Amino acid sequence: MNRLADKVAVITGAGSGIGRASAELFAAEGAKVVVAEIDEALGEASAREAGAGARFLRTDVTDEASVKQMVRQAKAAFGRIDVLLNCAGGSLREDRHVTEVELSVWDHTMSLDLKGPFLCCRHVIPVMVEQGKGSVVNFSSVVALRGNHLAHVYIMAKGGLISFTRALAGAYSPKGVRVNAICPGVVLTERVKSRFIDGNQIRFGGIDNMTERYPFGVGQPEDIAQVALFLASDESRMVNGAAIPAEGGISAY
Repeated sequence: MNRLADKVAVITGAGSGIGRASAELFAAEGAKVVVAEIDEALGEASAREAGAGARFLRTDVTDEASVKQMVRQAKAAFGRIDVLLNCAGGSLREDRHVTEVELSVWDHTMSLDLKGPFLCCRHVIPVMVEQGKGSVVNFSSVVALRGNHLAHVYIMAKGGLISFTRALAGAYSPKGVRVNAICPGVVLTERVKSRFIDGNQIRFGGIDNMTERYPFGVGQPEDIAQVALFLASDESRMVNGAAIPAEGGISAY
């Protein structure tokens, strides 16, 4: 407990899934948590569950004015920002191979999965630099590490996020700011359950019966939140510029 005592964490997309699990865990570990979420009902519920140290701030990560306002409000409320978790993101059902996908899918996915983290880093990192310390955690995906997923736009966005992570780590480590990425595999969020579970089988990018082939290949949001907790804490001070697989080992095969 209290691994994040006296720290302030901004978590985007914290209304559901990994973001919500991270908000609850971070608050339990002593952090003040900003639930930066576009959906007001989900955001308010997540902040309530995280406890008195959490505050919901409605945020559209694809809109720079919204991000800037969130950062101003977070700093005004808590005085500092020590951790940024860029959890907001996702893929579209319509994502396909490069020769088949509609450009509208490109526009949406790149805005949410790349522009969103870009804008949040753009406005949070200066706060961390001023403090002389901070930890940014970007959420990439196992699809950026393997070549067997049909969602080519999502793959490109998540691969770009890994490169962005490394660039930020190199640029801001002299200022005391660490930047790392987590690459989850299949995580049983409500969105994944509704989209990829057919009966008792998971069908995700052509990978069927994953739990039979890789016993640790399917996770819960809380599993990934624990990895984020390590990267957010001072325990990971020697980890910088890393893209950490959290997918049960499937990217090794």
